[in-house]
Amino acid sequence: MTRIEARGTQLEHLHAPELAPGVHVERRSLLWLPLAIAGGRVLAGAPLAAQDAMAERAAAGAFTPLSLDELGVRWQALARELVELPAAHDESYAAQLAGLIARLPLAALPPLEKPRSAAGIAGGPVWFLQPCVMIAFRMDPGAALRLHNHPPQIVLTLCAEGEAAYRHFEIEGEAPPCTEIDGAFHARETRAGFLAAGRTTSLTRLRDGIHGFAAGKRGARLVDFTVATTADIETFSYIDLAPEPVDPERRVYEALWTGKA
Repeated sequence: MTRIEARGTQLEHLHAPELAPGVHVERRSLLWLPLAIAGGRVLAGAPLAAQDAMAERAAAGAFTPLSLDELGVRWQALARELVELPAAHDESYAAQLAGLIARLPLAALPPLEKPRSAAGIAGGPVWFLQPCVMIAFRMDPGAALRLHNHPPQIVLTLCAEGEAAYRHFEIEGEAPPCTEIDGAFHARETRAGFLAAGRTTSLTRLRDGIHGFAAGKRGARLVDFTVATTADIETFSYIDLAPEPVDPERRVYEALWTGKA
């Protein structure tokens, strides 16, 4: 297969810099709580007034806002436990982290200082908390962060301001190593959607490991909450995607690794 020059998706129209999507620098799982409280009234036999008070305290503890430092303590504890576990536990981690992030006021996010800028995108790491890294991106209206894969990582992306479209892909069948520039493979689109302020999307070691973003008319500020399970930074590459799928029903596209540039 020859190198794909056409880029038929909004995400491929603009070339963003290699900022940190490969981390070279290297919501709601509590929905059971109200049901458990209601069930407890039937089973526990405690006075209803006391149960109401307990329910209030439990709800306050589970849903009150977190400071950045409080989030950091809980995120770091989750991540340190995760890196010792197999990838089957990634979904539980991602769900718990999404719940914590939902409690962090957007104004509490750390600012992006001394960013690297190109092609309408400014970005860089804003917080290191081993093994966690927080990376922020400011995207001009219409700017695109091209499709790219990740080393073995779990990444949750939060839209802090503005709006952005996103797409996720997974490798279909076999693929050459991403270090092989122009290495052809098939990629299946697994998810696509739209982020507004406060909304998130994620990828894990087992799913949706290729993603990209395109800012809307108001631009966007995106924040990646990343934990890496390897120090290998070579397993990162941008991706060229054919403009039309080879299998429209299953949304499978022909794709090429293009390296870090």
